[in-house]
Amino acid sequence: MNIKNTSLTLLAALAFSLSACGGSDGGGNITAAQKDSKENSSSSISSGSQTPQKQAIDYSLGKAMNARIGKGINMGNTFDATCESCWGAGPVELSQVQAIAAAGFNSIRLPVRWDIEAENNAPYTITPAYLARVKEVVGWINAAGLVAIINMHHHQSFLMDTDAANQDAHIARIAGIWQQIATYFADVSDQWLVFELFNEPREGVTAEAHNKMIATVFPIIRQLNPGRTVMFGCNDYNAYTGIRKLQLPADGNIIFTPHYYVPAQYALQGENYQCPETITTWEGTTSEITKMTEDFEKMRSLADELYPGGLPINIGEFGATECGGIKSRVKWVQQFVKLAKQYNVSWNYWGFTNVGGYEIFDKELGTWADTETLNALLK
Repeated sequence: MNIKNTSLTLLAALAFSLSACGGSDGGGNITAAQKDSKENSSSSISSGSQTPQKQAIDYSLGKAMNARIGKGINMGNTFDATCESCWGAGPVELSQVQAIAAAGFNSIRLPVRWDIEAENNAPYTITPAYLARVKEVVGWINAAGLVAIINMHHHQSFLMDTDAANQDAHIARIAGIWQQIATYFADVSDQWLVFELFNEPREGVTAEAHNKMIATVFPIIRQLNPGRTVMFGCNDYNAYTGIRKLQLPADGNIIFTPHYYVPAQYALQGENYQCPETITTWEGTTSEITKMTEDFEKMRSLADELYPGGLPINIGEFGATECGGIKSRVKWVQQFVKLAKQYNVSWNYWGFTNVGGYEIFDKELGTWADTETLNALLK
């Protein structure tokens, strides 16, 4: 979500995935310009499109894990920040994880920024204390009865490098980092931990580079974790239409994980607690509901067309700021949850606390600040 296109379509598309994952204003929050281009951005994609997979895959393992992930939440602006406490949401506390479990969520997506914790040269050693701390929190999540999802988030060295000549070097470093992660977490039960390869590929990470990364890194993960479910996003900030450019492995234990912040004018408005003078609301009108329903239908039909066999789908991020009002957010969330259930899609809400206006938990008080949205998510 670091780019703003003059077109609202592209804007909405970046919006799909940027609010929580893309760039930040330096305070851990995403800027609206970074979240804009995912809603319909891929409707015009032609170059790089793949031909449908010819043979159906048995996705029963991926589907089983997708059911376990169920209804989840992101603990963003923690491990994905420049340090766990640098953006205001961290450090992650055991009591917070327990509150999430007690509320009725099934999983926690833990965005992790490995880039600044790993050496630049081979073997790209990750800071041991950092690995241990992430594993400690994964342990808390699992002990609370929740599935943990860890990913590679804000890998800025590759995202911001548009020089194609450096592509292979970046992919080699990412492979080296994932080899360490896969080794270090190999003893965590396959039933309680999921790997997500790379968050919101964009800018320097072209579709070609992303697919090359998948082809290089996935076999390493699969060798070290033969039973682990692995998630894959796609180009265009994880807009679901980016699946047209994606080349997934022929493996039944995988999940496709797009993001959804649509419509951008509503969901992304006033990020970082700076609501605009003119507020956009979401009232649940016939046209608004039709648009969201069409998005889910297109997402499912694209996945079925390109990956026959019922490719599992997890919407790894979705959310709306408080700017449009809690009543609007509740209506938007209720419709989203209804459609997710209808289309058998798991999800992880963005986000938990101190994430630029999307949060529903008050870190200082240690209580749920927005129980209306919480209830809309879980009922």
